[in-house]
Amino acid sequence: MTRIKQTIADQIGKNPPNPSNPWSIPGLLPFLIAIALLPILLLGCRNESNSNNNSNAANANTERSPSGPDAAAIIERYRALDDSHDSITRMRARISGSGSSEELTSVHQIQLTMYRKHEPDGRLMILIEFTSPAEERDRDGIITVYPDGRIEGVRYVQSTDSFVAVSDSASEDALFGMTLQELAEGQPEKYEFSLIGDDAYNGTPVYRMEGRLKVAAESKFPRLELLISKQNFVALQADFYDNHNELARRLTVSKTEQMAGHWTRTAWSIDNRARQKKIDFEASEVMYDQNQGDSVFTREHLKKIASR
Repeated sequence: MTRIKQTIADQIGKNPPNPSNPWSIPGLLPFLIAIALLPILLLGCRNESNSNNNSNAANANTERSPSGPDAAAIIERYRALDDSHDSITRMRARISGSGSSEELTSVHQIQLTMYRKHEPDGRLMILIEFTSPAEERDRDGIITVYPDGRIEGVRYVQSTDSFVAVSDSASEDALFGMTLQELAEGQPEKYEFSLIGDDAYNGTPVYRMEGRLKVAAESKFPRLELLISKQNFVALQADFYDNHNELARRLTVSKTEQMAGHWTRTAWSIDNRARQKKIDFEASEVMYDQNQGDSVFTREHLKKIASR
């Protein structure tokens, strides 16, 4: 079987915003999540690759040893890493292409800050603020992830002085070509996981996990694979597959650090193969449990930061 792959796709374009649907603008906000995925986004992703291509051996690896954890326990340990009340992450992103056109070969760099908070009612609130260059500020947005799996993304449109909300978790037009699911840390709760092998990733022992979308769940990605470290249960790589079982996104983590008691992803990349784009992220500052107020995640605050 092939090595596990991790993808949280990212889509970037050069087209001007469409006031009627600013989320459809190809651009940079997907970093978030990718990030949002960061909280995927700041937990750090771990990978596991399967070095045995023999199907019988792969089936054998699926069975855990009596003394080892089962798939559910591994995923719970991974999800439990995100146990902070709130966090603030400042990061840089470098977007590059692999095609032959000028648009695909151009390199673009941005800076952004991601604020996130777990609410008592089970909601996860995420605010993405682009800080440089200044013209990216109108791409700022708020993402709300509800306990029942629903997701909503909101942006402020200066030209019409209005807010636009998107709630289709499977649409690639949600945020610059990324799905809202990707911005919500991949929503692993939507999948049934199985342990399909033990391996090593860059010298680190890992569990190779396969996730199959639950019957009632909605997603553009019916299958995903994770490589999760046996040492600290962070994800080192994640691959997201489309309806044709082809790799759509790959997220690769190159550096994780323990900050304030939390394993944190500080350097990672997202390979969007369909768009021939790659985004390299580097976190410059990460702070946990800053007692952020609810006002940070309001439309009023979004309008304020997007308009200045």
